[in-house]
Amino acid sequence: MFPKYSLAVLFAMLSISSVCANEAKPERYPACPDTPVQVGKEDYQPSNLSLQGLTGIYINLDDVISSAKPKNLKLQADLKDAVVKRLEKAGMRLLSKEELEKTPGQPEMSMFPSYPKHLGPFKPGEPRIEYNAQCCTAGIWTSFTQGASTLRNPLLNHKLGTWGEGHNTTDCSDVGKWLNEVVLKTVDNFIAAKQKADQDYKAWQAKQGKSAANAAASAPEKMADKLPDQPVAAPVAAKPVEIRSTSDTAALACDTAVLLYAELFPGGSATLSRGKMGILSKVADNMKACPQYRYRIETHSDQRADDEYNEVLSARRAVAIRNYLVDHGVDEEQFELRFYGERKPLVEGNDAAAWAANRRVMVTPVKGKAAAY
Repeated sequence: MFPKYSLAVLFAMLSISSVCANEAKPERYPACPDTPVQVGKEDYQPSNLSLQGLTGIYINLDDVISSAKPKNLKLQADLKDAVVKRLEKAGMRLLSKEELEKTPGQPEMSMFPSYPKHLGPFKPGEPRIEYNAQCCTAGIWTSFTQGASTLRNPLLNHKLGTWGEGHNTTDCSDVGKWLNEVVLKTVDNFIAAKQKADQDYKAWQAKQGKSAANAAASAPEKMADKLPDQPVAAPVAAKPVEIRSTSDTAALACDTAVLLYAELFPGGSATLSRGKMGILSKVADNMKACPQYRYRIETHSDQRADDEYNEVLSARRAVAIRNYLVDHGVDEEQFELRFYGERKPLVEGNDAAAWAANRRVMVTPVKGKAAAY
């Protein structure tokens, strides 16, 4: 049975100002398991474990290759292919920039090479710098970052640096050859660190006595189980109207169930797309014109990320929709929120069509207490 979340539960889980039931002061974090976590008593994972389970990564190899061209450095023609093969052997893909924007966590490795000044390029009229073997250095710094959120406020997201290393040389006789070797060496070292994280994570889980991921995923369900049951009116039986653009909202009535397939949110984001706000504005207008109805709003995600990520993403999107509706004059008592992550797929499948069908927002009319039957 799927857990149900009222608006109060949602904000108890996501609001920084909320505390667990029966707490006199904010000494514990909002989403409490059976044994609440006391502030200052957290048992954090070692930072290197953030690399575990990685299946794809973006590396700015094109930037590195293009930066070498004006220096007249010769890099091996198959440098990028060599990196791809190394990653694939380790069970990872090299993501494109477009894929990075749609990948949960946005894992990104950035390489920043620095070249000796004698390589130029020089502007017209600028004096050239002669090569001096006794005073020449080249270097490259690499950092790995990924998305993260704070425990005290899951809505606050950061780019978190969890791995990095640097290399330099004073032998500038063949900087191109050195750069080739150090790029591949850096990738090999990262792969080794990732594989070590996979092993260390298993040991860390065993030490905890239970899976941290399962505990986090089940916390909302346990929290909901402790809440008193509240009677909920049955949804009005109505065939959902599929909405993909504002023109599809013309036939909305008070008892119309709405299935929003339009991309209200960019991939992996809980910020409403500006180009799609007009659709939600029409839904808000319809709600305000139907005060005798209440509406149930459900957010769903596709299955391309892990359960916990999709659960939190759905919750954040539900909050974004709630804020929009309230800001546009809808009474907060007129609707309730549900977020399901990937737990209620509409269709089976693992392709773009199935993902699009499952990545949806459902608005269902519910008879209000004072409604006439």
